[in-house]
Amino acid sequence: MCSDCIKHIVMGGDMSELNIYQRINAVMRDCDYIQKKGAAQGKGVKYDEVMAMIRNLLIKHGIVMVVRQSSMEQFSSIDGSKQKVYQGSYEMDLVNIDNPAEKVTHSAFAHGMDGGDKAPGKAHTYAVKIMLVKGFGIETGEDEESRSEKIDRINTITQDQIAELYPYCTQQGANGTEWSTFGNRVMKANNIAAIEELPASKFEAVIKVARNANN
Repeated sequence: MCSDCIKHIVMGGDMSELNIYQRINAVMRDCDYIQKKGAAQGKGVKYDEVMAMIRNLLIKHGIVMVVRQSSMEQFSSIDGSKQKVYQGSYEMDLVNIDNPAEKVTHSAFAHGMDGGDKAPGKAHTYAVKIMLVKGFGIETGEDEESRSEKIDRINTITQDQIAELYPYCTQQGANGTEWSTFGNRVMKANNIAAIEELPASKFEAVIKVARNANN
């Protein structure tokens, strides 16, 4: 969380003092991961899934989303079918609700294809979805499990946790300090090369086993 956000929360400051960048940062902090699922044209995230996540966060942090269509073209499908293709350019302003003159603008180019009258709406929907996903840095992916593993590789134990765990994972050998049997077991079980690489999510379980083994 940004220092100004913390100050407002701790000191009871007025949220209206937050600028648009602090508000966007707060939304990004609260955004979750969206898993890609089967869509009409392969794997992807749906507009409704993005809006379901982002709408309440925009309200919570005082951001208004304003979308403009700056251009639109229509042409027939190149394969000779009755499909109509629309392509257009769009802009989206993220506006500070307490200071409407303050905003951040994103842009996107999108197209939609449909045999009826839905192509313009499809283009608009895709543009809004992509501007929200990219503008707020929303993480998307196909494999939730692999995402957890990536997070674990980033969020490793702290220096204090390392210091607490080291006595259980090392021992004095003929050539000085070396890994103990327990230390080697921890590294093998978690597929790491050093205790410093232990995921933070695994610390409590590992330290509990270490303490019980030495009681």
